Amino acid sequence: MPNIIEKLLRLLLQGLKRLLKSSRAFRALSNADEFSDLYEHEKMLADAIRINCYRDAIKRYIKPGEVIVDLGTGTGILSFFAAQQKPKKIYAIDHSDFINVARRIAEHNNINNIQFVKTNSRNFTPSEKIDVILHEQIDDNLFDENMIENILDLKNRTLKKTGRILPSKFELFLEPISLKKNFKIPFIWENNIDGIDFGFLKNSDVIDKYKLADYKLKWPEASAIEYFLCEPKAILSFNINELKDKNDIPKLIETSKKVVCPGTMDGLCVYFKVIFDDEIYFDTSPLHTKTHWGNPFFRIESRTYETGEYVSYRLVMEDVFLKNWSVSINPD
Repeated sequence: MPNIIEKLLRLLLQGLKRLLKSSRAFRALSNADEFSDLYEHEKMLADAIRINCYRDAIKRYIKPGEVIVDLGTGTGILSFFAAQQKPKKIYAIDHSDFINVARRIAEHNNINNIQFVKTNSRNFTPSEKIDVILHEQIDDNLFDENMIENILDLKNRTLKKTGRILPSKFELFLEPISLKKNFKIPFIWENNIDGIDFGFLKNSDVIDKYKLADYKLKWPEASAIEYFLCEPKAILSFNINELKDKNDIPKLIETSKKVVCPGTMDGLCVYFKVIFDDEIYFDTSPLHTKTHWGNPFFRIESRTYETGEYVSYRLVMEDVFLKNWSVSINPD
């Protein structure tokens, strides 16, 4: 009986955690805390790839006399770039107290055409329609900062029919990777150390209660990844300008990729590409120049592949938030 009660309590606790993490209010509070962290803003300002691409895109696509919303302004750097283009007005929105820092930076630099608004964007209604929604509500997996829901809400309520979202085009990658030897961490049941066999634990409920919610989801250092087994190819491409609802993002994605670099696959790595146009874009691939974004990594049981074999796998997104994603390797 005690074991049954313990198991029921554990299931109840896990359900409560899932409910909290899926709650819009909980996510908003969590984001507010994260983006009141000065170090997070320093990392973003130090990310030259991010900064330079946004600066170049703003110079190209924001015109004099336009009305702009900067969604999630943070330090205000995107608004400051936009202000140089002489728009009619910029609404810089942020629900974090850090907006006070952005306001002080603007005052110090004599930037006068920005109206700072401390609010959740869902409570924001401008007095005129908007020409451009400017944003960088992008998390490690694209979606965990409520990007889709927040932008679509603003788009549907405030954007002119001729208005645009900057950036609007994205690609999501989920690539089979091999880790460098010193960074490999096998599942406990994959171990056989000096003849001591752990294999019996693979399907044992003895270890189930010790598997936390993110047991198979980790954030390795970029330097831990040796190579991709396959030629990278996006598993999802979308343009927010064309989305009508968050449900336009598929919940199930299945793919099969040909191995070009043989070896051991240790998991699947998430990264994304942000596209302003054919000339201005960047991605967060761990094998390219590093950005401040991390690369979530779904652990799998190690498996060796030869050149020409195919890695087939499926991604199930219960919703767009990473904690509710699951990845599985399809059998041959």
